[in-house]
Amino acid sequence: MTRPGPLALLSAVAAAGLLRLSGFKPAAPPEPDHGPRNPEGFEVEDVDVRRTAFVVVGLAASVAVAIAAVGLMMHLFGAWHVGGTPPLTPQQTARVQPPPPNLQGAPYEDLARQEARDAAQTTTYAPLPDGRARIPVERAMRLIAGRSLDPPIPSPSAPDSMAPAGGAPVR
Repeated sequence: MTRPGPLALLSAVAAAGLLRLSGFKPAAPPEPDHGPRNPEGFEVEDVDVRRTAFVVVGLAASVAVAIAAVGLMMHLFGAWHVGGTPPLTPQQTARVQPPPPNLQGAPYEDLARQEARDAAQTTTYAPLPDGRARIPVERAMRLIAGRSLDPPIPSPSAPDSMAPAGGAPVR
């Protein structure tokens, strides 16, 4: 169990001072009951609005002072802490890049770009660096359909019979 500090009674003293300023007095001892003075059962007096307002305003003021004190302490302690630390070096402020493999920032966008590249390679015409041309897969399948994929065996008796009609060599 911890012992209360020297400021532990500060809130009680402040509340007692507020009660004294509000004019609140302890209730007088009850008078002996001499019979019903209020036969209807209603209260004889209403609540003293002035005293109640003083208490509410006093509580609100105490909360506001406490919040202001905490804010002031945080500001002062923060300024003292920052003032006592040396400035950061360039090495401490440099952006750190983690080693690979890195996680993808937007995997669905990367996948969409890769699928678009793949689709473009299989559905479009384009020249290749070695002088040949890339054609769509569907067109290549129609050209090859019904033909043997095995190279023809050249016969020694007809060396020119394997040349195409246009005279250009087949690649």
